[in-house]
Amino acid sequence: MAKLAFDTGGTFTDFALLDDRGDLHLHKVLSTPKNPAEAVVQGVSELLEKFAGTIAIDRLQVLGATTVVTNAVLERKGVETGFVTTDGFQDMLRIRNEGRYDLYDLNIKYPDPLVTRANSFGARERIAADGSVMTELKEETVREIAGRLKEKGIRSVAVCLLHAYKYPQHEQRVAALLREEDPDIFVSLSSEVCPEMREFDRASTTVVNAYTRPQMAGHVAHLQREFAAKGINRQVLWMTSSGGLVPSRRAAELPVRLIESGPAAGAVAAAEFGRTAGEASVLSFDMGGTTAKLCLIPDGEPNVGTDLEVAHYQRFRKGSGFPLKIQSIQMIEIGAGGGSIAAKNPLGLLDVGPHSAGAMPGPAAYQRGGTQPTVTDADILLGYMGTESFVGGSFKVSREAAHEAMAKLAASLDVSVERCAWGIHDLVNESMSKAAAMHATDLGVDPRSLPMVAFGGAGPVHAYGIARKLGISRIICPTGAGVSSAIGLLIAPVAVDLSASHPMVLDAWDVEAMNRLLDELSAQGAEVVSAAGVPKDTIGNRYTVDMRHVGQGHEITVALPDRTLPKEEFLSELRGNFFKLYRELFGRTVAAPLEVITWRLRAGGEKDQVTRPHETVVADARKGSRKVYFQEIGGFAETAVYDHYKLPVGEEVKGPAIVEQRESTAVVGPSGVFHVDAHGNLVINIH
Repeated sequence: MAKLAFDTGGTFTDFALLDDRGDLHLHKVLSTPKNPAEAVVQGVSELLEKFAGTIAIDRLQVLGATTVVTNAVLERKGVETGFVTTDGFQDMLRIRNEGRYDLYDLNIKYPDPLVTRANSFGARERIAADGSVMTELKEETVREIAGRLKEKGIRSVAVCLLHAYKYPQHEQRVAALLREEDPDIFVSLSSEVCPEMREFDRASTTVVNAYTRPQMAGHVAHLQREFAAKGINRQVLWMTSSGGLVPSRRAAELPVRLIESGPAAGAVAAAEFGRTAGEASVLSFDMGGTTAKLCLIPDGEPNVGTDLEVAHYQRFRKGSGFPLKIQSIQMIEIGAGGGSIAAKNPLGLLDVGPHSAGAMPGPAAYQRGGTQPTVTDADILLGYMGTESFVGGSFKVSREAAHEAMAKLAASLDVSVERCAWGIHDLVNESMSKAAAMHATDLGVDPRSLPMVAFGGAGPVHAYGIARKLGISRIICPTGAGVSSAIGLLIAPVAVDLSASHPMVLDAWDVEAMNRLLDELSAQGAEVVSAAGVPKDTIGNRYTVDMRHVGQGHEITVALPDRTLPKEEFLSELRGNFFKLYRELFGRTVAAPLEVITWRLRAGGEKDQVTRPHETVVADARKGSRKVYFQEIGGFAETAVYDHYKLPVGEEVKGPAIVEQRESTAVVGPSGVFHVDAHGNLVINIH
């Protein structure tokens, strides 16, 4: 069965088509930020027209990753949203959890809530922590709220009542009443979006879902209509933040789970590329036009965390954004991409990012209205990227326009154009190497021990410089590096992550309650995964639990043993799993009772394989040469330029060199030696 994947980025929208013959075709178009669907439809149309003879349209499966949800939150372009909570808690979104990301900042600030205070309402009801009903739901208060929402023209509402993660009956009745009064309203319930403990985190997650839901639902529906008009009738599968694919209906209902879908697809691809290159653990480095993402992948699988934070008031300051209780691949992201704008800061020094030229107007070299110098302009002036071979030569860029923009900044800094361009390139490399070192250190790993998998349109351009700063000696640049996130979609399994908070002390373990809860999660997971076409008898379930010592404020996630084991053996293994991880994280153990807080399930099918053997073309791989700047030799040097696809397998070539793919370019410095392996990966060893 043919598959067509698209990944909407801030600058380019990437495509990967696996046709019915098993051949892989890659494509790239400029994104359309005002309406992301336009670029998707354009790219899909171009691919279908070009490869119509090798695709059975009625069986074609389309897969997608999107920035629609992320951009709506970061740019605050979601819909006007309402918030309904237990009466008396309407200020929850402003009080937050009373945590402070800077204890000594007297003027500490947080991002304004996505829901205004005027649109926050209290429903008269109260359920206690033990499930007893303290105050019956006063339905007239909900009908009154529904009327006020309708008067204001609010299309989407988040409902988060006290203890609804475990006792959802009042939330469910509130939803029914709101829909009775306004059948067209979008209602997001915390008991469905995030059935987990911690009131503010649950509310924050539900609000982000409600804030973006109409937009994502419209995007999904628009694409389904466009695809149906082309004869594609299968439901689109969408990448979630945890690296699994879910059907369109679930993506439209729970868009908050797609907030990191593109980066997650890249991490899935990096794990596969590392495996084909014979590496179990790698550092994934994905640099596109707007951002760069770094992810540690130990033993072939990215780490998946249970918390995420977005829209930080202070960039990179944990606690200064909106917390989201969703399963998400753990990575660190910085605002440095090909489109990142360079400027002189108030201290008279060079700064790069976080502002980006994006797809429109784009870097100055694109000649689409951009006048400020960007990282891409610097890389072109340094010779790292060719003007005639950019995106395979299908997209013309101007070295002269890049030089003109760079000259203005260079003059303000009183340096040469070349020095300014190198400063931009090196400053970006320094920022990313520091972020990578911090990310690896946080996870207890020495980055020097890991090979780097570099991809994205700008990843292979910067990989050599970053690797040298980190002390990394091996870089892997896969075939199709510029569209690797789209390739990751072809590899990723259909999978859904579900959770439910149900505290249970190990000293009072209830086997029946555990089995009942896990069976419910399993049934929900099977429903979602089978809706994407996976046979139920092939669905695999992986259970984990969030555990802590009784009285602690935070949990760690550990694997749940086989629940068919005898009770004492099961509990002994569970304790062992907890203490092993606890000791690894904190260097000691504590003699105190244990409890499970949240139960988690990942239900899914199997990964696919799309890698193909590298076919050696009997031809001269050298395309020519150009002047390229290398700091190691203190200036420009005439440097050989090679065609990645024509390099023979295993033949080592000494740097300096430029190796060009259609969608990306790899820079190999004087200390590098490179070859192409049997799977088409460009492997650079740094000596």
